[in-house]
Formats: sequence, structure tokens, C-alpha cells
Amino acid sequence: MQRARVPQEEGTDAMTVGKISAWCWTVFVVMSVGFIFACFGISTITALPVAIRAVLMGLVIGVVWWGPFVYAMYLSMAVMRNGDRRLLKRGIAGTAKVLTAKATNTVIQNGEFAWQAPRVWKYRLLITVPGRAPYETDCSICVADLPTGQDVRVAVSPHNHKRVTIDVGQGAKGQPGPADRRVFPAAR
Repeated sequence: MQRARVPQEEGTDAMTVGKISAWCWTVFVVMSVGFIFACFGISTITALPVAIRAVLMGLVIGVVWWGPFVYAMYLSMAVMRNGDRRLLKRGIAGTAKVLTAKATNTVIQNGEFAWQAPRVWKYRLLITVPGRAPYETDCSICVADLPTGQDVRVAVSPHNHKRVTIDVGQGAKGQPGPADRRVFPAAR
């Protein structure tokens, strides 16, 4: 079965959570070596007082080196594992049709053994939100085996339309939590 391609928007700088996470890890790895040279370079600027050089080195280490690490861990542990609760509260509610589903080789552990940890699935979704033409994007989340063609509820970032989370009940009171992993179908 051949599916029709939805035109992609030209010139958008939006990134999926997976790409944002990859960039964060790349910056962290590069800065794992680069911070030594950056701090050495800052220490050789003798025109600045020692206190200001120390603050600049602290900013390089804290923001440029460890900042991406912390954000990448947040994306992995909170967003990919459990769905983005913050996005469900502040994002634009919409629906999505599952176009493709692929189990990745990635598991996200949170205290359990690797064989017990949930596997990350990568879904290609056709997103429909009010005031925008339908578009395709990817969503990586620990929700197992959504069937192709299923309609699900999603939330989309108002500033980055490629950042999407599937509603598995993690943002609603009285609804099943992430451990239940029940996906809420879109209303027809």
C-alpha cells in the first residue's frame, strides 16, 4: 500500500526530540575534551581579574559542558521514557495517525535491569492540529507497538512543531500513569 506524501515545510529550523538529544550528547562529548582548552584559554586572558576568569571558567564548565548533559538526560528520562508532561499541559492539542512504527535498540533504564526496561519506539506520525496543514514528524517514546493507522492524541510544541508527544495519560489526574502505557485514541 502506497501512502501519499504530505508536503514538508521549506526552511523550517524545527527539530525532533531525538535530534535535539543527539545535539546535546554531541556538544557534551566535544566539550568533554574542549573544556580543558577553553578553560586554559580563559585563564591566559590576563586583562581580566582572576575572579572574572574563574566565573567564566565556571560558566564554560557548568553551562556549555554540563548543561547539554543535563538537558539530554531530561529528554531521555522524562520525555522519551514517559512522554512530555510539560508539553501536554502547555502544548497544542491535536491528533496523529501512526504511519510507521519501529522498535529501536534503545532502552531507557530507571532502576530496573536492562531486560526489564522499556524499549524506545520511533513512530512516524501524520499530525493534525488546529490552524495548520497536516504534516509528518517523528516521535520517539517508550510506548510499545502502536499499530500503523491508529489515531492517537498528541500535544505539539507551539514554538517547535516537530516536537510532539503522544498522550498516554501521563498528564491527566485520575488517568492511568506511565506504567500503564495505555494510549488514548483520538476522538472520531
